Order: sequence, then C-alpha cells, then structure tokens
Amino acid sequence: MQRLSFFPTPYPDECFYSIFCRYYVRSGLSSPEAATRKFFRSDRSLLVSTVYFPRKFELLDYWVDPDSGITGGDLICNHTSYPYHSVSHVDDLYWQMEEAIRSGIPESGIERTVRRMMSKSKYVSAGQYLRYCPTCAREDFRKYGEAYWHRIPQLPGIVYCSEHGCRIRDSDAPFEEMRVRIYPASYVLRNIRYNAESIQRYKENYFFVARETAWLLRHGREFGGYKNISRKYRECMIERSYADYRGIICDREAFVNDFRKMYGDGFISEILPYSGNPLYWLRYLQESIGFNLRPLHHILLMGFFAGSARNFMDMEIKPTQPYGSGPWPCVNSLCTHYKAEVAERTDIQKMGNEIWAWFECPHCGMKYRRSKPDQPFEEYLLKPCISDRGFLYEQKLKEYLSDQEMPLRAISERLGVDTRTIVEYARKNGIDLGKKYKERCPSWKVDACRERTDYYRMRVMEELQERHVLSCKDLKESVPGAYEWLIRKEPEWIHSKLTHEFDKPRWQEWGEAALIELKAAYAEIQAFGDHRKRVNISWLARVSGLNRDDIYGRLPYLPEMQKFFDEVCESQEEWIRRRYTEVALEKKKAGGKEFTYNDVKRKVQIRRESYKRNQKLIEALIVELNNTLFKNGL
Repeated sequence: MQRLSFFPTPYPDECFYSIFCRYYVRSGLSSPEAATRKFFRSDRSLLVSTVYFPRKFELLDYWVDPDSGITGGDLICNHTSYPYHSVSHVDDLYWQMEEAIRSGIPESGIERTVRRMMSKSKYVSAGQYLRYCPTCAREDFRKYGEAYWHRIPQLPGIVYCSEHGCRIRDSDAPFEEMRVRIYPASYVLRNIRYNAESIQRYKENYFFVARETAWLLRHGREFGGYKNISRKYRECMIERSYADYRGIICDREAFVNDFRKMYGDGFISEILPYSGNPLYWLRYLQESIGFNLRPLHHILLMGFFAGSARNFMDMEIKPTQPYGSGPWPCVNSLCTHYKAEVAERTDIQKMGNEIWAWFECPHCGMKYRRSKPDQPFEEYLLKPCISDRGFLYEQKLKEYLSDQEMPLRAISERLGVDTRTIVEYARKNGIDLGKKYKERCPSWKVDACRERTDYYRMRVMEELQERHVLSCKDLKESVPGAYEWLIRKEPEWIHSKLTHEFDKPRWQEWGEAALIELKAAYAEIQAFGDHRKRVNISWLARVSGLNRDDIYGRLPYLPEMQKFFDEVCESQEEWIRRRYTEVALEKKKAGGKEFTYNDVKRKVQIRRESYKRNQKLIEALIVELNNTLFKNGL
C-alpha cells in the first residue's frame, strides 16, 4: 500500500487535528477537501471530532512507516483526549480501547468504539472556537518555528493554562466552520496580541480544574475505568455518613450542601451551565456512573473527597461495615471470655430497614443476633437475642440437672434462662426431672395453659401502654414466644391489639417523604434522562436514591405512591408501542418506504424472553404502522 509522502512529527500535547493541519500546510494541496480525502480517505465532516478523538486510526500503516517509532497507542494516549475520557467509560468501551493501545489498531479499525466515545462525550461549557494559551503559542514559535493546537485548552472547564497560569483565549477558528476550512495554528495565531489579564472570579477553582485536567490527560487510564472510581466514591460516602453500609445515599441533602459549600453556587453554575439544577448529575451516583457522569464531574467529585485526582487515586479506604470490623464481644455469662472481643460474625443481612448480623463465640458456641448497629453493646446486653446457646450451655445444663438437690429456679438463675426453657430442653432430650421438679414447674399444672395465656396478655398490654402502637415484629422482639402462643390460643384478641408494620405512622411519614423524592426524580428524568428508556419503578428508585425493594414491599400500604406510579410509569406494552411508533416516524421522515423489525432491533433492545412474550403485539404493531404511516402516506 502506498504511504503518504510524509507524516508530521507530533509535538508534546498536540491534538490530532493539529497534526493534520500541519500536514495540509506542507502537502502543497490547495483544496481542504482534497487534503482531507488524501489523509483520512473521507470527507471533512470528521475534522471537528479529530480535535478530541482517534478517527480513522486504522490508516496508521498508510500514514507512517512501521520503523518510524510512531504507534497507534502513542497517538491515542498523547494526541487525543482518550486518557481524560477514560475515567467515565463503561467497562467494554474502556477495555476495547486498552486492547487497541496494547495490541495495536486492528485492521477493521476502532470506528464503532470511537463513535460510542463521541456519543458519550457531550461537552459541558466547551468553547465555540479552537482555544490557546498565548504563552504556550509564543514558546512553540520560539522552540519549533511554528505554533500548534494543544489538547488541554480545548477541554471543558479550562479557563487558565495549567503550566503558565495565563488566561486561555478563543482563536478566530470556529468549530462550526471546520467542515469547510482548515485552520493551522501557525496561520491563525501568527499575530498574538498582549492583552491585559482581566480579573476572573473563581480563579483558584479554575486553576484547580486546569491542573486536574492536565493530570487526567497523563494518568487517567491508570484508574482502570469507572468501576474503581465508583467503588471509592461509595466508600467515601459511607465514611462521611452520606450513605449507608450498602453505599445507598441516606443523607442526600447534607451531601449536596457540603458539595455546594466547597465550590460555591456561583462557580458551579458557571462551570456547569445546565438549564435547571446544575448538580442534577449527583443523583446518578446511585446508577452506573459510567453512563451518567462526565470527566469534569469526576474532577469536581475527586476534589471534594480527596483534594485532587492524584490523592483520590492514592487514597486507600477500608470498607466501612455495620457493627465494626470485629472481633466482637461474647454475650455468654457462663463463658470465661464473657464480654471479651472473641466472637466472629457468621452472617449479615438487610431485613426491611434494619441490618441484622449474627455472631458466634468459638469458646462457648453461643450465637446471637443484633439488629441495631448504633445501639451500645451494654444496652444490648440487657436484652440479647440468642439464636443458639452453644455447647457450653448444654454442658452446664446437664451438669446442673444431674444434681437432684438443685432446684429449677437456681438452675435458671445460674444459666440466665426461664424455667420453661429448662423443662423444654429436658423433654426434648428425654431427661426425667423427677416428681418434685414437675410439681415446681407451672407448665406441668392443669391450669398452666391459662396462666401462660394470661401472662402473655398482660405483657402485650404493658407493651401497648409503653409504645401505643405494637406490631407483630415488635412483639416478637420484646416478648419472645408471646405471638406464637396467642395466635394459637386467642387469635382474634391478638389481631385486635396489633398494628401492621407498614400501618405505623412512621411508615406513612416515610411514604410521604419518599413520594417527594420520587416526584423530584421523575422531574429530573423528564428534563435530563434518556427518553428512549422506559420509565419504571426501578429507574425512579435509582435516581431518587431509594431502595427498590423497600418501595415494592410497602407499596400496598401507600395508595398515594401507587397512584403516582400508575400515572407516570409505562407498562412494557405501552413502551414498545411508543418506541416503535417513534422509530417508524423517524424512518418515514427520512424517506423510508417500509417499516420492518430490523429498523428497531438495535434501537429498541428487548430481551429474548420479553420478545417471546410480546411477539404477537410486535408483529401486529409493525403491520399497523406500515398500514397507517407508509401505505396510506400519512
């Protein structure tokens, strides 16, 4: 394959568009169209994107000799903005680019990957003109005899040069005309004027953004994609109590207020000129940040959590866990390690709004459960929840039962259990307690059943006087065994005294607060979300920072929330009909003659099971759209 007659040697931090401009100047070609076709084998429509992205790099062997030392990886890393963008790329996009850097540009090229990068990188506050640092341009003229376009000034949020500290200026080369003309820096910047620097508000903040942008251009790839960054964000938020142990934001207001306090509302509105709330993207920390956050967002977040991107990369955070990192105390008063931190955690689960954890002492075998991470251990010891009393308890119980002179009351006091527990153990293990034990134990009396019922009823009324509202869950925790007994003996009475967990006032308050968050999330989705996606409860929950399972579990008891979901959420059938109609209208507008499944297969992705379930609807919808839009010419 015949190569170009020459390829300009790239300068430090030179963007790829500038390399092409220098080729155009030296090639002797007078027509921008001819130069573009000779260099890229394409028209000029791609020139704007070469300022940032590696376009047509499969032509590398056509551009340079293999012995030149110029590689595709070198051009991608040092002359495009890929390292800067890599911090926000999803996994497959990141690894496809890394494979191209490591193994070389494949013959088929990386155009599909690059187009995905372009669709992801919708710039915030990017200029309308090619931009430059006047001091850098003068140094380039002095050192190389010509100027060139640097990468850093073209990126969002750059107001000052990170190296010289001077104000970045707009050139006379507009982006919108780059499809018609070619703008070599040596020509555009040939007459640089010395203008007095105006005083810029938020100068220190802009210096910070410029320094971090320059650092990401050199080291952004070292993060390994967005997942490591996402994990650190989660741990930082847990450490600062903005999120619970799972990383779900529980104090969004404090998080946003602290973020505003650090950067200031004026600077945030200026560097992120969104219509509406400039910090709307903070909601998407609950979703995959690889889809929703841009590099500029990451720069601000890394500065907030660690002071700089470099500190954020070097930062080591130990995962924060409820109940600490262990070991934990033993709760068995019979054990020689009582209250000593020797127990191990055997399990941890999310149960409703609570976090339950189970612990076991290896020296006595006792297992216990905790459900309140913030509860002081001494307070928990007053009413511990024992799951298994362990082998030491069993040994002591057998020893005490073998002593016929020891009363049951004394045994129960030594072991810290009720006499009925001892009798039940003896019954299960075939131990005869003897006549005198039977006479002392109320469970053997004729009226024991009535006494037990009266006792549990009394305890239920005591709990109601103290709490006013009592649920089944509360009763099981405060009076173990009461619910199980009364539901068999007096079900109507116990049902009349208990309130369903989700009928408690606090759950109604939760529902009202959650509904406000869900409505705000819906407004954010309508303003900034991808309208091609189906609006459902899961999406609303992620954006609002709520747990989806909590919503599903409580929804039957929250009619206002159910009404809201009925109004705004789409069924899958409604979504399929809406999206198919939109795609059909797009094809009609483009001059299409027929609407087929191939037109929507990629634009409206449906899982195989969903397709099978809705196949009749889809086939009927395609026929209907062809009849109404294409055959009738409407």
